Amino acid sequence: MGLVTLSKQNRLFWLGRYAERVYMTVQFLMQTYDTLLDSTEVDYADYCRRMGVENVYSDAGDFCRRYLFDASQPYSVRASMEALLGNGMVLRETISTPTLAYLQMAENAMEMASCSEAPVVELQWVLDDIMAFRGSFDGAVDQEGVRNITKTGGAVERLSLMLRMGWQPELLRHEMQKLLNRLYKTELPTQPQALQVITAYALEGHETAESELLRCVEGLFLV
Repeated sequence: MGLVTLSKQNRLFWLGRYAERVYMTVQFLMQTYDTLLDSTEVDYADYCRRMGVENVYSDAGDFCRRYLFDASQPYSVRASMEALLGNGMVLRETISTPTLAYLQMAENAMEMASCSEAPVVELQWVLDDIMAFRGSFDGAVDQEGVRNITKTGGAVERLSLMLRMGWQPELLRHEMQKLLNRLYKTELPTQPQALQVITAYALEGHETAESELLRCVEGLFLV
């Protein structure tokens, strides 16, 4: 796929991770807002534990607002959105200015959501803009290997969230097979032991504890 510097590999990989993190977390928290409106208890403490995030929130409402919008919190969605946009700006020449514009639009929608008492509509705009970014990215980046670095980052983030939160366990093997298919189309350096565990689970049907799978997914790539 031609020479891609380690620095650029890192930027492309995390572009994919942050895009998937913002997208999946916003989806989840939009559902949580609906739960709050229905006056149902939200176990935000369990969410924080699963995500490895310090629970600094006073109640479920405080969690929803600050975890979404407080950029001073490094694990907030807003902080991830800013990191996503920052990577996109550095990669402007690779991903194209029109593609970058969708990330700016997502950031603008996040800002509008933070000022709203009922931010579900604006959060949906964030999701729509990220989907548009993905489509534009596919069209703007000619090199398949470069595209696959970013898509591999997205696959790692998706698997990490699925494992942490116990989402759709029946899809784990399929998602890991997709990850393996992508990584062989990149030049990303991998950790051999982690790759062995994931390959055995995804392709050979080995049973592996979710905690071990999470460790291997998070430690698979040396970027």
